[in-house]
Amino acid sequence: MWFTQVGNRTRSLPILSSTFSEFLPAAFTRSSSGSPAGLRRLNVARVFEVVRVNGPITRQLIGEISGLSKPTVNEALEILQKENLILFTDAKTKSASGRPGPKAQQIIFNSNRKKIVAIDIGGSKIRVLVSDLDGNLIATLTEATPLKSGRKAIIAKIKELYEKILSENKIKVSEIGSIVAGSPGTIDPETGEITRSYNLPDWEGFSLSEELSKVLKKQVHVENEAHLAIYGEHWRGGAKDLANAAAMSVGVGIGLGLLINGQVYRGFNGIAGEVGNLPLQIEDSTKSPANANFEFHASAVGLERYFESVKSKEGAKAILKLAGNQSVTAKTIYAAAASGDKFANELITHQLELLSRGIASVCCITNPEVFILEGGLASALEPHLKTISKMVQKITLIAPKIVISELKDLATAYGALRRGIENVDRATLISILQETA
Repeated sequence: MWFTQVGNRTRSLPILSSTFSEFLPAAFTRSSSGSPAGLRRLNVARVFEVVRVNGPITRQLIGEISGLSKPTVNEALEILQKENLILFTDAKTKSASGRPGPKAQQIIFNSNRKKIVAIDIGGSKIRVLVSDLDGNLIATLTEATPLKSGRKAIIAKIKELYEKILSENKIKVSEIGSIVAGSPGTIDPETGEITRSYNLPDWEGFSLSEELSKVLKKQVHVENEAHLAIYGEHWRGGAKDLANAAAMSVGVGIGLGLLINGQVYRGFNGIAGEVGNLPLQIEDSTKSPANANFEFHASAVGLERYFESVKSKEGAKAILKLAGNQSVTAKTIYAAAASGDKFANELITHQLELLSRGIASVCCITNPEVFILEGGLASALEPHLKTISKMVQKITLIAPKIVISELKDLATAYGALRRGIENVDRATLISILQETA
């Protein structure tokens, strides 16, 4: 996270989240930073940074924040305007008496210069969002995931939604600055290869990044859905302005995104947060490593599996009646509990205990300030937050605040937008530093 001084206030920079030095290529730093051309590039990049974060802003305030002289600021603004990176507007000022004063020229970041596409690939839905470079939504499309038809059908559906959303909103491919996709599974951050996936058929052992880039005819950055979800929470959700947080998705499976010291933590090879594999129970002759783990028991499917093992009991009749001709789902059980069904409440208490053990395990290691619950079962869990919090408090040193995601099922999509915006900002700064004369 960057910080800049505005008057007597320190403002955090919410979009450009890495240090400024990250954007300085090593060769440029060694050979050019002391030359007149190199210093000019640095000045232009600095002015771009100030406008990007603080706009609308006047030339005078740019100078105050950047510490650059008026001629240097004017030269940089001229270059940035020529590159269509900024726009000039006129805004009325007020005099000391409160009356309208002269118009002052304001400089703003050109957020419409490029569009960002976010693709959220879920086990039940595929969602495509388009935004400008400030994250303002332009359009959204959502359709069911053709889960049973396999990988080719899922990728074909993504292509269909992508082309449809561009066509309906008259967006040219050349206007797309970045495409970011969130997917279930463990994903190599360097290659975009899905090394393991539990909830999508034939969804492993291939590079999703390469396949999507081929069919969409533009580079697609792919990341684990839970990592993008905590990114979204940090940007616009329950982890906003925090440095340490966790977001657990509870649905068909269980995933975890971690924010540590203001950065999304991905681990050595991108599989940090695979909390579903926590060894919740000891493997024995009846339990393999797979069905002794956290996800197997504590997910929505785990609750449904548990119900199947006890549905012959007398208390299960009311739940079966509520489901009618349909299969009993986790949401059916939660609905029965909400109506006062004793047996359903016993089943839910069992699941809440399991979830609390998983949450406490994460808290003991990462010590988050807030723990966010999201995913398909989040709304059903909301009435039980106090119960979960009390359970966690009993088995961990310091329990965090436990909340339901404000973003509901949009956390991953918003995280993808955020990553896309940063991709464009990073490319823009590198271009300025390398090419500005």
